[in-house]
Amino acid sequence: MDRRNFLKTSGFAGSAATLLGGMTGTAATLAAPGVMSTSSARDAFANLLTTLAEVEQGYLGPDSGITQPQDIADGERFLMHILETGLHHWLEADPERPTFKRYVTADRKLLGDNPDALYYFAPIRGDRRYRITGNLRGATYTSFTIESGAGAGGRAEGSTAVLSDDQLTTDSEGNFEITLSAEKTTGNWLPLDPAAVQITTRHYFEQRESIAANPNAAVPLRIEALDQLTQTSGVSDASVAERINRVSRYMRSMTLDMPLNDSITASWVSRTPNVFNKPAPWGNEGGYGNLAATYCMAPFVVLPGQALVISAHFPKCRFANVMLWNRFLQTFDFVNRSCSYNRQQLSYEKNGSIRLIIAHEDPGTGNWLDTEGRLSGLVYWRVLFAEGEMDTPIANLVALDSLQT
Repeated sequence: MDRRNFLKTSGFAGSAATLLGGMTGTAATLAAPGVMSTSSARDAFANLLTTLAEVEQGYLGPDSGITQPQDIADGERFLMHILETGLHHWLEADPERPTFKRYVTADRKLLGDNPDALYYFAPIRGDRRYRITGNLRGATYTSFTIESGAGAGGRAEGSTAVLSDDQLTTDSEGNFEITLSAEKTTGNWLPLDPAAVQITTRHYFEQRESIAANPNAAVPLRIEALDQLTQTSGVSDASVAERINRVSRYMRSMTLDMPLNDSITASWVSRTPNVFNKPAPWGNEGGYGNLAATYCMAPFVVLPGQALVISAHFPKCRFANVMLWNRFLQTFDFVNRSCSYNRQQLSYEKNGSIRLIIAHEDPGTGNWLDTEGRLSGLVYWRVLFAEGEMDTPIANLVALDSLQT
């Protein structure tokens, strides 16, 4: 979620078979050369079909190096999740009358989703005023981030303001109210820059059941406009065309227009399988990481009959977890499998350290990270408000049966 610039991290994102290639013909039929279209909405729909084909062939094309069936399947599923997000967020978006919508869920994953967090999104305008009301709901961490960029489906390009729970005034029951405006107000306030286009909220939880695995979990949040609203124009050919075009922009902005991983030099990102770099705070990576967090990520490669034993020690902190991602920064199936842990879900050694086991079968030792039968993936660590440095995790590849004796 936080790492828009890491969708192709460490060279793990690539290409897939062009299963959407047939859409090019469909688009051509709807908007054939020499045929006068009588509907902007139909033209926009044809453009969406063309965009889908271009994204599939370009983002998952031969030059990206994905050839294995599992990687191809992951890539196609990933594009469907982006499409679903574009439809969910932008098809009916109205910055003058915004509503909060879940960013990622257990079955809609992108941007490095987190099993132990709920995220919400709402489109806004930098020249308007809004009020957010809500409740902390017992979250370990809560924050609100104003983001700037192209808007209207375009990818956000930066953060202009952040309000975290350590700055938030609430009542005794955790209720709060926040004003969003260009002019400073009393109470909780988020400044709106003219370039503001959206707001993203983060709500982290440490509990025995990962919060994102619960389909009924929610944080009470509402956003309302404080300015006099203009009358809506209703559904028209032009308005539907613009809505569909926003979805096309989103598909392109989250794939073909994403910065390449070659420009990313985060010290905490290892490119060597089964070897971790020293954990570090989010720096100048250019993405949307949490500035209060320490991160660490490395690829894993584990063959049948093997186990990757990882030893680590969390520093004193407010929140910490570890999880497995595929190359498109999507978590494995944390609803039905043990592929992520927060501190409440782990078992600990006598000295307070943890020992994680990445393997294709349950070694029976606890703290098993289930590969789902995948030979490779990413291990991702997140520590929030660490007091002092986090030690570098140490990984050793061993025979699985050596752990079961």
